[in-house]
Amino acid sequence: MFQWLFSGTLAQTWSVWYRDRDRITVICASKGSSVVFDCIYSYPANQRVGRKIWFTPRGDTKQDGSQLGDGVFNTSGLTNKSRYSGRTEFYDQDNNCTLKLNNVTEDDSGRFFFRFEANTSNQPPQGFTGSWGVDLTIPGKSRFVLQNLGWSERDHVTLACTSTCNPPQMEFLWFKDGRPLPGVSGVHGGQYRLGPLSPNDTGSYSCGLGKGTSTPILLDVRYAPRNVSVKVSPSHEVVEGSRLTLTCSNNANPAAETYTWFQRTGTLTSLRLGMGKEHTFHEIDSDDSGLYFCMAQNAVGSQNSTEQEVKVIGTATLLYFLYLQKATLSRPEDIYENMKWSAKPITDPDDMNYAELNFRPAPSPR
Repeated sequence: MFQWLFSGTLAQTWSVWYRDRDRITVICASKGSSVVFDCIYSYPANQRVGRKIWFTPRGDTKQDGSQLGDGVFNTSGLTNKSRYSGRTEFYDQDNNCTLKLNNVTEDDSGRFFFRFEANTSNQPPQGFTGSWGVDLTIPGKSRFVLQNLGWSERDHVTLACTSTCNPPQMEFLWFKDGRPLPGVSGVHGGQYRLGPLSPNDTGSYSCGLGKGTSTPILLDVRYAPRNVSVKVSPSHEVVEGSRLTLTCSNNANPAAETYTWFQRTGTLTSLRLGMGKEHTFHEIDSDDSGLYFCMAQNAVGSQNSTEQEVKVIGTATLLYFLYLQKATLSRPEDIYENMKWSAKPITDPDDMNYAELNFRPAPSPR
């Protein structure tokens, strides 16, 4: 890409060109990724190139490349800092001086320069360092922003990811609950759109560049109460004067704040009983028999439950039922056990005698 630089007299001059020839080349990359420092150089034809060096100013050295700092790569194999060992690849071909740095860390942030040495016969080496240099930035964390605050069911939300790289030069990755989102990795521009939202979209979302990820942020999808139901305790059939509790259950986000109870009193009408997750009859009356339902409501919406029937058994009905149960006889012959017959035929109603019947209740079941 830089071949045009070597036409005419440019090829006869001392020069080093990075990707941006008239300003500092800025590269932003994520922790753990690889970066490439594009570079070409030229020199007078009567010179012979010797040592080639990539270095970064450190400590008290000047940041303009006029002083050597930490050695990143050296064709002589000397003076390189051990922290760069095994992480560099140098494309030493013709006038190419491109360097690739692998597995970058936050400590690699800084400015990098290329320097080469050349000389003629019997002359000491002359060094030349390319000005401007390459500025490498490794952001510590991506910054995560959620746009659109209406996170209710069926809403649309835009997830926006930014980093200290401006502009970012890598593709953003997106994660939900720590797992890559299918089909959305490598999104350009740092934005990901969701919608219409459903409860399944609730989770912790994060973004990143390469191996670096942002701090997760919870996307909490709100929805109106659903699956509203009524539980009757202890039973749908209860004796008059007993205690009966109705409980309203549902799924909602946020949790339902208001519960309203109704009793169906006709085909099209209902009677409002009260408020609260539970409605209790401390001494239920026979008039309380009927159909009951509840309405659960939160800030998003409301839903009614299905109706539940409650039957209240009156005291008289219960006593009659118990009497019949206790009067059940185990043997048919017990009915006639104490019957007394008249000694003579009965022809006149006035002569009719009435037998005395004694009913003995059957033993209670155990």
